[in-house]
Amino acid sequence: MSNDPLDDALHFCPRCGTALVAGHPYCPKCGFNIDALRGSGEVPGEGVAAAEPVGPPEPRPRSRTLPFLAGAVIIAAGLIGFGLLMRPQGGGPASPPGAGSGPGGQIGADGSAVVPSFPITGLTIQSPRDGDTVATKAVTVIGLAPPGLRVTRDVSFGLDQHADVDGTGHWAMNVDLKEGENDLVFRIGDDRSTEQRLRVTFIPPPAA
Repeated sequence: MSNDPLDDALHFCPRCGTALVAGHPYCPKCGFNIDALRGSGEVPGEGVAAAEPVGPPEPRPRSRTLPFLAGAVIIAAGLIGFGLLMRPQGGGPASPPGAGSGPGGQIGADGSAVVPSFPITGLTIQSPRDGDTVATKAVTVIGLAPPGLRVTRDVSFGLDQHADVDGTGHWAMNVDLKEGENDLVFRIGDDRSTEQRLRVTFIPPPAA
């Protein structure tokens, strides 16, 4: 054993009593700084305060503010996007002068279909009008019905005629007439509760 009390005292850790490893600057158990004690030249326990162990710094606590702010930004962006999707789409072209003002907007002055301003229910015949007299054997029947459905003309002795309703709620069907009064019956699909009757009289023009 050495005559130097400091060397004798440094065989064991002055903090936890664990045997020290020669040449190692820290206690292998508690991390006490042995080199700092050797540099002071004082024997532990003789009025010298033990040095604090030197080790890796404790990790800083993670801030809860950043995740909260990120979540708030995501929610705000989602609300803004939802509001833009739900906003009424304006700025479309105005209806041309002379456009019909009846149910569903009728037909515009340029002949294009005007989108109805309200939901369409049931079946409506716009042209020709009930009781009209025409001088052509074939007429085009135009009307309104819920978009995506099919309009059927009931033919008593023959195959029924069909016309699909477009996205604006309009439909059209070419009908051949017989001479004299024609009683035409239309419905939506096979729903006879939606039937609409149209009476059109065909009178051929006089021969030249």
